[in-house]
Amino acid sequence: MTPPARAALIGALLAFAAAIQAEEGSWEPSTLSPATLDKVRDTLKVYQQCANDETRAHLDDKMDSRQVADLILRNCEDKLNGIKTAFDAEKVPASISERYMRSKRSMAAQQILRVVMAHQAMQSAQAAH
Repeated sequence: MTPPARAALIGALLAFAAAIQAEEGSWEPSTLSPATLDKVRDTLKVYQQCANDETRAHLDDKMDSRQVADLILRNCEDKLNGIKTAFDAEKVPASISERYMRSKRSMAAQQILRVVMAHQAMQSAQAAH
């Protein structure tokens, strides 16, 4: 295939993809309403508060740190439902809303695990002395 033919084919494919996306009523990130953004922020605050409260409540549990973190995350999981609801109302594609929620869960898991492991290490060091 000659370079001009290849360029024409690529251009046609890109135009076709853009047309299909336009037909689906594509979602633009800038179209989220201020109310939705506020709802997401408020939900994240509630989720973070739950994670903080649960972490404090389970710091002295005698389980493996990963089990403690998993327990904390499971106890707070339902707090994220408000984000999914807000995104669904704005017709945000499920793949994008799931990716956003997965990233928030992952960040919370890392934070919780870091705190629990540090606390358990401190307890072990104190017990050794």
